[in-house]
Amino acid sequence: MKNLTLLSFLVILLFSCKTHENENVAKIHGKVLSGNIQNVKFDWITSNALQDGSANKYIAKVDSEGFFSVEIPINNLSSGRILSGRYSHNIFFEPGDDFSIEIDADTIVYKGTGAEKNNFLYALEKEKLSDMDYYSISVRGKLTPEEFVNESESFKQKRLDFINSYLEQHKLNKEFVDYFKTKSVAIYENLIRSYPRKYSYFNKIPVDSLKLPDEYNRLNVISNIMDDKKVVTSIYLLNLRNLVYGKAHELMNTDSSLKWQSALETILFDSLSGKTREYVVAKWLNLSFGYDRYDTTIYNKFREIATDSIPIKAVEESLNKYNEKRSLIGKPLRPEFIQTAILDTSNTELTFGQMMEKYKGNVIYLDIWGLGCGPCRAAMPYSKKMKEKLKEYPVKFIYLTTDNTTRDGVWEMIYRATFSKEDQYSFKNGFNAKLLKYMGINYVPCYMIFDKEGNLMDFNADRPTRMVETTETPLEKTLKKLALKQE
Repeated sequence: MKNLTLLSFLVILLFSCKTHENENVAKIHGKVLSGNIQNVKFDWITSNALQDGSANKYIAKVDSEGFFSVEIPINNLSSGRILSGRYSHNIFFEPGDDFSIEIDADTIVYKGTGAEKNNFLYALEKEKLSDMDYYSISVRGKLTPEEFVNESESFKQKRLDFINSYLEQHKLNKEFVDYFKTKSVAIYENLIRSYPRKYSYFNKIPVDSLKLPDEYNRLNVISNIMDDKKVVTSIYLLNLRNLVYGKAHELMNTDSSLKWQSALETILFDSLSGKTREYVVAKWLNLSFGYDRYDTTIYNKFREIATDSIPIKAVEESLNKYNEKRSLIGKPLRPEFIQTAILDTSNTELTFGQMMEKYKGNVIYLDIWGLGCGPCRAAMPYSKKMKEKLKEYPVKFIYLTTDNTTRDGVWEMIYRATFSKEDQYSFKNGFNAKLLKYMGINYVPCYMIFDKEGNLMDFNADRPTRMVETTETPLEKTLKKLALKQE
């Protein structure tokens, strides 16, 4: 590729207004050779396994001649995705990387310092051995559990063989090689552990009746998968977190005198050890803070055992965000809420603040959801029932989807899923919406409650459940109380 001379460029950095001179950065510049591409996105940039919920996004504006440039601040080996038009690829950075990218539709070529690991990932993708390909073998639960073990083992080995073969002709950073091999094993363990329930669901067979190969039982033992070297990948921490949850319930079943908190603490602090324990407990705390739950005992124990700076910093940041979000209760909306761009059912743009003004004088139960979310859709009949029960009160049920409603037919699917054509909106920028980014929400469903003046009263409200059909739920009581309150 010829030397790139940037005639003009504009870099839009979200989450980082500027790059300070003393920060470690990866410098990227390049050219888009085809298509009407206006920007190149670098999304979900994470520097450690605990950062998933706060991954960064950077956008490089493509100038009239196809050139773009961006600097991304990082301190460690960092992963993410690069998106150009409708194509996306995995991408990795290290401090000091300085490489160029040439993009032509779905073809991407990297050159310069740090290029080789990304050329490897692209080659992996072309061989259909990417992470996405790995996960696709479990889709729809078509394989029997035994077939799935064999297929997963084979896929894992193909990935390991591929990188070993690649290293015969190319140089790759040892840290990256170790990360890739570790992640390949962690994905395998996660897929094996989660497959029985998927197979049970799609084939309508009770999971307890399945005859599982020994590999399932082996990977259901914490000590068999615990390895401090794996803390570099988030899938390992998620896998262990889920295993801890299951083991705590097993412990309660064997000892009926144990309460949930005691069982959980026993597994977290007695069954885990070393860096794995620090990272898994940090993961647990981060998720708890994200769901507006403060576990004092686990937090205090974490402070006693933690020595690694990464989980310590992650928990500190999560706690600060928890306190920041708690401070919003009963207060007027933050600018991040007010300025969030949304679309109405005619795909006309307005702000969240403008929408809220329309409903002033009503209590708002906000349902943030998506068409592809099973729990979101499962709650809709109960939402409809609750709305009917509260129809005499100044309560509005607002549905705000993360789906791209500019695509043909999406609104009709939304109407069918929610049983209503009223009070429907979508986030213009999906999960990149200002409100969601500020609140650290990267999941659905999520429910919020606002009082008649538009003040935020609950950012982690209860979801509608089957109980609404037979009793007055705590959620209904809360909405009624706010509706009857005299301002």
